[in-house]
Amino acid sequence: MIGTIEVSTRRDAPWLVRLALAVVACASVFSLLAWVYELGSFAFWGAFVSAPLVVLLIVVAVWLGQSAQWPGTRAAIVAGALGGFVGTLGYDFFRVPFIYLGGYRLLAPIESYGVLLLDAETSTPLTDFVGWSYHFANGIGFGVAYAVVMRGRDWRWAILWGLFLESAVVFSPFANTYGLVTDNEVKWAPIAIAYAAHVPYGIAVGLAAQRSEAVTAEAVRALRYPVAATVVTVLVVLAVWHRPLLADGAVDRGLAVAAGPSAIILDGEFQPTWLRVAVGGCATVENGDEATVALSTGETLAAGARVELCGEEAGVHRVRVDEGEFSGGWLIVDPSLPRP
Repeated sequence: MIGTIEVSTRRDAPWLVRLALAVVACASVFSLLAWVYELGSFAFWGAFVSAPLVVLLIVVAVWLGQSAQWPGTRAAIVAGALGGFVGTLGYDFFRVPFIYLGGYRLLAPIESYGVLLLDAETSTPLTDFVGWSYHFANGIGFGVAYAVVMRGRDWRWAILWGLFLESAVVFSPFANTYGLVTDNEVKWAPIAIAYAAHVPYGIAVGLAAQRSEAVTAEAVRALRYPVAATVVTVLVVLAVWHRPLLADGAVDRGLAVAAGPSAIILDGEFQPTWLRVAVGGCATVENGDEATVALSTGETLAAGARVELCGEEAGVHRVRVDEGEFSGGWLIVDPSLPRP
């Protein structure tokens, strides 16, 4: 009995090492948290903190794959990454019906991450691609973080992990920055949907972590390098979807409206969709439609008219056109930018 315990223990890295790996696996989200807590720019934290730590995790995973040490921890990393990927798909697909049936823009913040990571003035196909890649990096990393600590445990614990992740959003400045919680309103419906969406995420991560060695063995039999294959597949699918290296005529028209961040309204939508300014800064929007439109900020624009949208309060602000559910765009008022 004692010998069995010793062998089982040697399959995993020491507790402190696994805890450190869990922290490193969450590194991609550090840049987002630093930004909402106004500790610096998203781009700076992404380049000098999150990215190096993600690389470190990859190096450790590759080293474990080439050595005989801590096979249980290696399996947890692989299974956690695969579970995190499947869970992220479940998390997103769960929310899709609410987008089209309820008009909630639940996936919209993902595109803002790319604007912030690339330190861009507006969204482009490239920033959309980067934002969605970052989204999957978070989901995969959170899966690894759970699995290296909780591998072999009952899968239901991972549901609590998923609910904890959403609570970290709701009870952090993120909720205020993205308008979920303001001085005048709490948007209970999007918050409840987000909590519910973390249940399928937790189930996928929990099942993978509970059977980590079996999941890893099966994945390696199917694909020699299953995590690498999954990441490449995600990037290829996102590249086909967003076409980050190809020009977008509508976005180019919006960028040409004025110097600095600018957009044009086409069929009731901002092109580009996201505009980023400093606190006190302004972006220019032109009405490219033939009809007069009304913005939710109070301005009325005749065909061909322009207006400056200025940001006095830090955060992400929705600007609707004629109150349409899927109209308009967003203004990111970034406190990390120097004031004009």
